[in-house]
Amino acid sequence: MFKKKAAKLFMAAAVTALTVVGATGCGEKKEIEFWNLCTGPDGENMVALIDGFNATNPEYKIKNVTMEGGDLYTKIPTVVNSGTGIPDLALINDISRLRMFYEQGLLEPVDETLTVYVPELSKDSYRAAAWNVGTWDGKQYSIPMDVGVTGIVYNKDLVDKYAPGALDDNVITVEEMMEILPKAKADGIATHTPAFFAYEQMVSLAKQQGGELFDENDNPTINTPEFKQALQTMKDIIDQGGGSDNGEDNLQLFMMKGSVFTHTGVWDKNSLDKAEDLNWGMCNTLAYDPSVYYNVSFTNQFIMLKDDKRSKEKEKVIADFLNYVRVHSDVWAKSGQVPASNAVDDMDEFKNMKQYLFIESPEEENAIVINTFRYGGYASDAFGVVLNDVLYGNMSIDDALAQVQKEVEDKIAQAQ
Repeated sequence: MFKKKAAKLFMAAAVTALTVVGATGCGEKKEIEFWNLCTGPDGENMVALIDGFNATNPEYKIKNVTMEGGDLYTKIPTVVNSGTGIPDLALINDISRLRMFYEQGLLEPVDETLTVYVPELSKDSYRAAAWNVGTWDGKQYSIPMDVGVTGIVYNKDLVDKYAPGALDDNVITVEEMMEILPKAKADGIATHTPAFFAYEQMVSLAKQQGGELFDENDNPTINTPEFKQALQTMKDIIDQGGGSDNGEDNLQLFMMKGSVFTHTGVWDKNSLDKAEDLNWGMCNTLAYDPSVYYNVSFTNQFIMLKDDKRSKEKEKVIADFLNYVRVHSDVWAKSGQVPASNAVDDMDEFKNMKQYLFIESPEEENAIVINTFRYGGYASDAFGVVLNDVLYGNMSIDDALAQVQKEVEDKIAQAQ
């Protein structure tokens, strides 16, 4: 009697155990953990993409995990090196860290995994500037989400008043801006805001003259005539009374119709659309020559971190999700971004968006510059300390460039 009862209990326990194992796939959760930085207004667009994909009833649902950049970039090497808590997918926007993660061996090559399942996740489906960011040694280590172009936004009514026709070519030159300056100044209107996105403006102006932050051997080339001229151009606008006051909220100033131009990112589109009675447009960055301009840009990139425990079934669903994002990138475009996927290029809705300007022709797309320098983060950090002081006359251009050059050289030496 006792043996029969024990046998029944054993069988019941075994069935229960098998049921649990079968339901969980040997302990694997039926979800794709997706880390991203979409904590701002664009978070709604990301949620819409995730919900749309999950509604297709994939084998694994996407679990949206948002966090601040500092947390995400600290956690990634920690979890990969520990082998526990590794997300299945991540979206990052710091290109210098993307390269660092590659050099640390933290990334899976996506062309050997995801593209195997979905061949469309390949170079031909994306903008070259964004795709090439994740290419090393002939392999692809990321899938681009977007191109965060920075350029100039302008008040259409004020341009018509002070310089009608100046933007027929979608480029505002330094000469044209300086001609507008005294007219706008007389009305108490700022012409431009050089202190807003100052780093991107400086890099663009220097590049137009052949200047680069680093040479082909990763040596900094910052203390040069090209960067000196770029900073002098920006400082001249402020010195002649055409800029905003030191410490002023430049985007708010533009939205309140207090400036003709401001340099900003395409992601500010939704905020600008909400500004009361603001008739605004987008054009290319400030240029010396209307035929030579560069729009310094950023990019969000999907990465898959190394994880021996990740199943092939999960990889396939990750590939399906990224393909869903590729095809439905018009949803992301509504956040103001330029999708990296070229699947949206023929969509009428996207063509009617202001940021379409930046990819409407091969010439425009070739003007997109995403800096992928190994030590680019050192340069942007060092310039971040001095740029405002330079533009408002609290530090000389020569002293600033010498300081930044030395600081970057010292940091590179420490890193090697």
